[in-house]
Amino acid sequence: MTELHEEGLSDANLDEAIGFMRASNPFAQWVWGWDTGRFIDFRWGSNALRAAGDDAWFDTNCRIFRDGSAIVSMAIAEEGSEYVCIITKGAEPGLVAEVLALRIAAHRDRGVSISLEFTRDEEWLRQVCKETGLTEAVDTGCEWEYDLVGVDTAWDVPAGYRIETLATRPDTDRSGIGACIAAAFGSERDLESMVRSIEENPMFEPDLSVFAIDSAGTVAAYCRGTVDPDNGVCGIDPICTHPDHQKLGLGKAVVRRMFANQRRLGGRFAYIGSAPPPAPGTFLYRSLGPSRLFMGCEWSG
Repeated sequence: MTELHEEGLSDANLDEAIGFMRASNPFAQWVWGWDTGRFIDFRWGSNALRAAGDDAWFDTNCRIFRDGSAIVSMAIAEEGSEYVCIITKGAEPGLVAEVLALRIAAHRDRGVSISLEFTRDEEWLRQVCKETGLTEAVDTGCEWEYDLVGVDTAWDVPAGYRIETLATRPDTDRSGIGACIAAAFGSERDLESMVRSIEENPMFEPDLSVFAIDSAGTVAAYCRGTVDPDNGVCGIDPICTHPDHQKLGLGKAVVRRMFANQRRLGGRFAYIGSAPPPAPGTFLYRSLGPSRLFMGCEWSG
């Protein structure tokens, strides 16, 4: 390998970075819980609002590494925090070790610690972290995998509710979606603007914004998904039900409708990330019939 050239994410290399993410699936998903959809969220979700007054935010928090002219790795700080993932197209311990050393030095210069969370079965990656002097905590999160060929996609809802998408109901007030998310997660952020920002990304599919509404048109449950038709990797995040409408089966209904839509758009496997059991939501995710469960570990220093 030649000496790595490092640069930040910018409008000039954004399409190339998305292409690299797509080429890294499904490996990146299995190892880091990252896929093209999560990268889309990184660029067009709440970070787009956070970075509105800081032109250098994405440059600082998404570093691109080239060997010659080709991108070979990206290191992404998801919310500008100490948590970093290092995307490669496969298991490349030497490359990951080199990128990790550069990120540790950059974080040290900023006075910030560094943490990496990935699937604990990746022994090669655990060894890289150990040799770098990081320390491990286990069972810090998980990824639920669903085989869209065999998963149950039938849904039903109580009387007075129905399932819609932004394709079938494009005039839906985005403030209603934002209010549902905010109530479910206790958030005070500007979620309506975040929802609209996400819709500006180049892979946005209106059929993958799925919600349950009541007879008054109030958004009672919501989930949003992504599909990479090149490799069938799909993500679903967030999944939420407004507290006033919980325990009615609406969460399961919107996810099953999502599964059906993702499969129709070329999806093969869908992934949902969560805190480890018995965290809220894990009962739902288990009831949806996962094909695999990836448990995570966290290395920090």
